[in-house]
Amino acid sequence: MGYSDISRGPSLAADYAKYQTWLQKSTEERQTAFAAITNPANRVKTAKTAGYIVPFDSSGNLVYVPARLIAATQAGRGAALAQTVKTIVDAYTFSTTEVAALTTPNVLENVKQFKFAKLTVVQRVTTSTTKEASRITGRKYYRHENDSVTANFGKKVLADTYDSVVQAIKEKPEFIALFTGSEQAAASRYRFAPEGV
Repeated sequence: MGYSDISRGPSLAADYAKYQTWLQKSTEERQTAFAAITNPANRVKTAKTAGYIVPFDSSGNLVYVPARLIAATQAGRGAALAQTVKTIVDAYTFSTTEVAALTTPNVLENVKQFKFAKLTVVQRVTTSTTKEASRITGRKYYRHENDSVTANFGKKVLADTYDSVVQAIKEKPEFIALFTGSEQAAASRYRFAPEGV
């Protein structure tokens, strides 16, 4: 810890006290505070459909695990982003039609709590030019408007690894286009999360 960290102590102590006050609020009081600055029309609700994903830790034969995939039809806020993310990960998921067409596929039913690998794209919609006060600490910050879409993915062929699929996704033109060509795109971001139980 450096002196600059120590010098921030008084202001951080004040923020910490405000945060503790926030934690003491009831659920209803917090919901009211969030509702005051949140526009429901700006929430992204990605439509999902049934499908399958082959986990990266499967070996010997492909094991198809039921999963929720981004649906082909989207509407409302974030629809275009959802369609793009679907296009990006489609090569690493299986539709119910694809699996039904296979001869005796190894489908693992009733799998609960499995965490598939995920790609999340947070797309900048508008960049705020004025600061707003935090509902918790009162500190001023820029409240930018973003859309966020998350998709599950896995391996398509037995030789696929998590790292190789992530690299292949990053090289897709649709993926690259999300983060290039405009100030908004440059402010957008992504994250990958590996699978886990």
